[in-house]
Amino acid sequence: MDYAAEIEQIADETRRRSAMLMDEIDDINRRTSLRADQLAVEAAEQLRALTESETPRVEPDRPEPQPVQEDLAPQVPRQVSAPQPFVPDPNMTPEQQRQAEIRAAVARAKAAREARSTVAPSDGDYDSESEYYRRSTWLD
Repeated sequence: MDYAAEIEQIADETRRRSAMLMDEIDDINRRTSLRADQLAVEAAEQLRALTESETPRVEPDRPEPQPVQEDLAPQVPRQVSAPQPFVPDPNMTPEQQRQAEIRAAVARAKAAREARSTVAPSDGDYDSESEYYRRSTWLD
């Protein structure tokens, strides 16, 4: 058995098939280009016909814009009481405790959003170092 001849035969067949595929791709690209040109010409003709057939539109008289009257009532922030901190219940399962902690955290976040002001942490955990970060000036 002559392996070199067999390899050459396979390579020739591969080159032939590759050439056929490249010719087919070139043909498809050519047809696609022609069709795109035809569609562009048709679209231009349709657009031209549409603009010529339209009657000129008359803009309706628009009234002068009036300033919007803002509500002059002072905004009074609602008094929102801080939610109760979570106190673990010994009768709760660990999953129930975790869910209760999440609910309490969501309630604290909601209260902070509704307060519309600076809110100190309400988790009952006072951090002495937090005063350093909450100071009014950093020039000291």
